Amino acid sequence: MKKLLYILLIISVVLISGCTAKEAPDAAGAYEAAIDKLYNEDEALNLNIKYLAVDTTKMKNLTEESKKTFLKNLEKYGLTVLDTTSAELEKNGYIKDTNFEEGILFNLEDEQMKNNTIKMNVSKFRSGLGAIGYEGMELKYRNGKWEIKDTGSPWIS
Repeated sequence: MKKLLYILLIISVVLISGCTAKEAPDAAGAYEAAIDKLYNEDEALNLNIKYLAVDTTKMKNLTEESKKTFLKNLEKYGLTVLDTTSAELEKNGYIKDTNFEEGILFNLEDEQMKNNTIKMNVSKFRSGLGAIGYEGMELKYRNGKWEIKDTGSPWIS
């Protein structure tokens, strides 16, 4: 009888702890917040563009499912969204002589999420002489949304 009670107790503890474990928030909102910040800065880089490209290859906290949602959400800017790298843009003729004449490219390189916080380097590129970014931007998930906790160190070219 004691064994049965012990087994039931263990099962109960496992089930209860499974029900109360918090799921990590979807990081797609953090990436979107970072892009929103940069998109609205140095708006001259956005003039007469058709494409908003994002290099998702260095985004460590993005699942395939949340990546689809993230890229779909970027359509809010009214541009054609491309999931691609700088090298692929160059190979396909979008970037010529270090100029992305018809678009901007966002690069996001992040660390693993810890305590609902993501630290990343983020940049917006239009040309060799037209780019901005932040090194060490920190985003925190609070009250159901992602917020920029610290922009980090800004840079411009």
